[in-house]
Amino acid sequence: MSRRRRIMGLPTAVVAVAVGLAAAPHDARGQDAHLLVVVGIGGDPAYTERFLEWGTTLRTAAMERYGLPPERAVLLAEDPSMSDAIAGESRRERVEEELRALASRAAPDDRVMLVLIGHGSFRGSEANFNIPGRDLSAAEYGALLDALATSKVAVVNTASASGPFTQLLAAPGRTIITATASGGERNETQFGQYFAAAWEDGEADLDKNGAVSLLEAFQYARSETQRFYDDANLLLTEHALLEDDGDGEGSREPGMDATDGALAAGFTLGAPGARGAVTADGAVSPIPATTDSVLARLYAERADLEGRVAALRRSRSSMDPDDYDRELEALLVDLALKSREIRDREGGE
Repeated sequence: MSRRRRIMGLPTAVVAVAVGLAAAPHDARGQDAHLLVVVGIGGDPAYTERFLEWGTTLRTAAMERYGLPPERAVLLAEDPSMSDAIAGESRRERVEEELRALASRAAPDDRVMLVLIGHGSFRGSEANFNIPGRDLSAAEYGALLDALATSKVAVVNTASASGPFTQLLAAPGRTIITATASGGERNETQFGQYFAAAWEDGEADLDKNGAVSLLEAFQYARSETQRFYDDANLLLTEHALLEDDGDGEGSREPGMDATDGALAAGFTLGAPGARGAVTADGAVSPIPATTDSVLARLYAERADLEGRVAALRRSRSSMDPDDYDRELEALLVDLALKSREIRDREGGE
């Protein structure tokens, strides 16, 4: 039986949803985003201030533009006395503590983004991100990340010599971004500055759907890094990579139709404005505010279903057509029923 014939037999509310629904990734209850920014050792006051500025820019954007509460946007840095925004020193013990805390509170459907800003090193087969005291290696980060209940994890290492992180941390469901293509690119990097800036406003929102994705942030930062070197008449000494298919081989030019990029395209910190869904036509549809705890739950559940429909539609090209139709129909039925629950509850207030 065709999808058209099946849908014709569904309730009117379901048909309406099937015809009109389209949504994109959003931040809803059960799909929270968590950001941990680790600013490493500068080695020089100028670097220390610069790296902290980049980290603060990213954290501020996560809270003010995407609505993450302070407890889910944590910044660690070399010198906590430099800013009230810093939750603690970026020593290995505190980094481990924060990642273990994430493992205990991040739900299976949550998104976790770990961003490393500073200097890196690579010797033999060991890649490190430089922090006060003893460094944490890529392998040690991997062990900590493996403890998370969610596989929706992004690691962004903006440091020099960060390239090996793509191979060492690759895993199903995980996106790895590095500022360099190898451990041999040891010069200071500019990528972190532009990656942080990508989340500040709509300039990096290349598809203009209202929410910056990891793929868009990567593309923006890579382009602006190239512009920096061109304007300074310098040879490009950092070649950023994105890896998100789990094979450990990063791509310099990822995209929706490339080997890497499809997963990163669906990873966002949320829609601008704390609690909202972004529709396919680019408009932001906020989750209504209410003091009714039941309605608040229903609104969040409806937004979750909208996000699942959007995720399914992004996977359509890789699915069997009949499987796709069955899954879409089931989601649309659930969404129609949820909308009916909301209408009934709203009418009863």
